[in-house]
Amino acid sequence: MESKTNRLTVFLIISLLWSLLWFTNKESFFQYIDEIPSLPFYLLGIIPVIGILIASLILRQKQQNNQMSLTGKHSRWSWIIASIPIILLTMFGVPNSINIQPNFFGFIIGVFTMAYAIFEEFGWRGYLQEELIGEYNKWITYILTGLIWYLWHWYFLREGNNPNLIMIPILIAASFGIGEVARSTKSIIICGALHGLVNILMIYGVIAQNITIQQKVIILLTALIIWIPIIKKIEKSNTANIDV
Repeated sequence: MESKTNRLTVFLIISLLWSLLWFTNKESFFQYIDEIPSLPFYLLGIIPVIGILIASLILRQKQQNNQMSLTGKHSRWSWIIASIPIILLTMFGVPNSINIQPNFFGFIIGVFTMAYAIFEEFGWRGYLQEELIGEYNKWITYILTGLIWYLWHWYFLREGNNPNLIMIPILIAASFGIGEVARSTKSIIICGALHGLVNILMIYGVIAQNITIQQKVIILLTALIIWIPIIKKIEKSNTANIDV
């Protein structure tokens, strides 16, 4: 118990402090490069997940019963699931203000968004959920994960000190949904794909504000139509292996 508590404490300190430094200082940082719009400018958003990625990669090594891995036991299917949003963004293209051909920009920003989400999922499902689930039932685990996820964004210390409280139930609900997929597939990449799809459709402004509602609907429906049978197949395979 003591080692678990120590790991959780280290995880919270590293991940929350790193994101605090970023989210409360990014405007000051951006003012120095705002006049030089470029592709690297858009990709700087990867910075806040570095802390959570490093902390989770280190602490996962100390866990004895962590069942999550990058691809689970179905590497090919995991990569196929993660590739669908990237393929769709490449096909549709994403308009941008830096004069990059939209289809090529769609590919680049799609890869970035998936990478960001996968890195973040190393923390939430790859480490934190597995740590908490050994101590609490899954429902309490999902609630705690969602609350820590909310704290990690530091809404109440940024953007006019707007606490954005609506994000608390949203992130708890996301923790329930992605958490169940994590438990059934054991794949961090699949969790990242679900997370990344939400970022594409609703959150990540570079994409969400520059593709049409019709394109968003097509991306969502196409992803779900392809993903659901694959995830069910993985769940069935994992259940069969456990029974054996």
